[in-house]
Amino acid sequence: MEKFQVIKKDGGLQAYDPQKIVNAINKSAKRAIFRELSQAETEEVISFVEKHVALSGVEKVPVADMHDYVEGALEWLSPKVAKSYRDYRNWRRDRESRLEGIQEEINTIRYLGDEENSNVDSALVASKRSLILNVYTRDEYINTWLAEDERQAHKDGYIYVHDTNARLDCINCSLFNVAEVLKGGFEMGNMWYNEPKTLATAFSVVGDIVLSAASQQYGGFTLPQIDKVMAPYAEKSYQKHLELFLECGLSEEVAEEKAWQMTVKEAEQGFQGWEYKFNTVGSSRGDYPFTTLTFGLGRSMFEKMLSIACLNVRRRGQGKAMNKKPVLFPKLVFLYDENLHGPGKEMEDVFN
Repeated sequence: MEKFQVIKKDGGLQAYDPQKIVNAINKSAKRAIFRELSQAETEEVISFVEKHVALSGVEKVPVADMHDYVEGALEWLSPKVAKSYRDYRNWRRDRESRLEGIQEEINTIRYLGDEENSNVDSALVASKRSLILNVYTRDEYINTWLAEDERQAHKDGYIYVHDTNARLDCINCSLFNVAEVLKGGFEMGNMWYNEPKTLATAFSVVGDIVLSAASQQYGGFTLPQIDKVMAPYAEKSYQKHLELFLECGLSEEVAEEKAWQMTVKEAEQGFQGWEYKFNTVGSSRGDYPFTTLTFGLGRSMFEKMLSIACLNVRRRGQGKAMNKKPVLFPKLVFLYDENLHGPGKEMEDVFN
């Protein structure tokens, strides 16, 4: 047939190209029936479209009419492929209209901030950028990955899909095995970290690990049984302090007492450092990671000391003198065991 032109949405003209129709319907076929259409089938669609254009008697065909002709051909050839083609077409129309709402939400974040999540300080530039990205990823997840009935149920409130802004290419929550990471050293970013030789270094390194690893997921980030994880490094520090005091000529009894005091102080300063870091240093995701520590089951002298130090630091709070208050992170989960912490048991003092 004599070639015609297609009127685009913006009013411009483009030459009719049957290959564009073939590409579009094959994409729809792959989504619907998991294969491309045969050459004979595509030729039928092209013939159907060109025949109806010829019957219309026009030389310039609106793109919307072209879509209608293609849908009509597919409806006769394969209703499943026709639905796939129609859904994608409607999705593109819907996406254009949704962009207006997305832009309004982005402007709100830029000028008024966001109070949805207490972990995120929307006054910070990095947080604003993260929140703006979240607007796009939330829209992408809801409108691309949820089925139509799921999407409608979420919109109507019959179900609620949590953290839709973070689900794409991500994991939710973790019990992070930091002991395994520390053992023998590890690589993070462009640097190799040797295994810590003191408790203070271990606290510093674990703080870096948390900020890096927590930013690669969403939801809670837990360091389980942290008393058992940090105990080997507490013992290393104790031995180091003990050797130093013995070299200074102190008696063994006095050296042991002072070494223990120094180790306790190191533990308390380490937990205090975490409280400052986890509540002031944002991750690359633009928030303060929702960190949690579990502890309380360690029975050795160093494990018990770490549990008590952790609780004492939280109890004292942070801030100005006479105005100290407990911090938001990390959350503390004490693992209570009646056979260990109950009345008269070996770890009753830790629980108390």
